[in-house]
Amino acid sequence: MTKAVFSVKEGRIVRIVCKGHTGYADSGEDVVCAAVSAVLQGAVLGIDQVAKAQMQYSTDDAKGELHFALCEGLTPTCAHDAEVILRTAYMAISDIAASYSQFVKVEVKEL
Repeated sequence: MTKAVFSVKEGRIVRIVCKGHTGYADSGEDVVCAAVSAVLQGAVLGIDQVAKAQMQYSTDDAKGELHFALCEGLTPTCAHDAEVILRTAYMAISDIAASYSQFVKVEVKEL
């Protein structure tokens, strides 16, 4: 089971913690896990390369974990761009979870 927790502060997504392998199929064949990973890694690339937002980011492939957090003090434009990217990622992961609810759970947590 993969659990993605989107943490929100003052109405904006500021942190994502995603843990666990979906268990949909064997490693290397798991299209659900690959979809979740692609969405989240694409969001991180967007934050870094498009929004140019300061962030902290780490992964542990063996554990199936991704930890992402925006840094404080972003400019209004940067914060807006990051929010658009992160909301899109949230919607995509939520859509995957709706189709594969036995394998992916999404939670939103207020900070």
